[in-house]
Amino acid sequence: MLTDPVNINFHCPPVDPLGKDHVIGKLRFLPDQVELSWRLKGNVFTGGKSEMISRTLPYGEIEHVELVKKWWKIRRLIFRVSDPKLLGDIPVAEMGKLEMEIDDRSREEARKLESLIDFKRSIFLLDAQEERLKAMRDS
Repeated sequence: MLTDPVNINFHCPPVDPLGKDHVIGKLRFLPDQVELSWRLKGNVFTGGKSEMISRTLPYGEIEHVELVKKWWKIRRLIFRVSDPKLLGDIPVAEMGKLEMEIDDRSREEARKLESLIDFKRSIFLLDAQEERLKAMRDS
């Protein structure tokens, strides 16, 4: 389970009734990093779909992942990163926080997410600690 990638399809609702800044995308939790791909859905302001943008995030940059349930079903994912610049070009992101509504087809995958993130972050923190100890011994 921990070696298989977890793929979450999501959308971030528009900021107004006309569909401005409606973001759709995919969040992929790979063995070494997280890949975030997104684009703006077409609306009356832009006319058509925008180009797909992809960004890779190391597990060390992920600060918090929270699954929000409603009526025993996972509905939303709150994703926070430590550096707000990583999500800065996504219009609905606020200070490194992105709230995503999970598509129906990704709800089962989302159940695996909490244990995967905890495991990957613990590996990152352990590696960082070992590097600091090695630097202290070498100096």
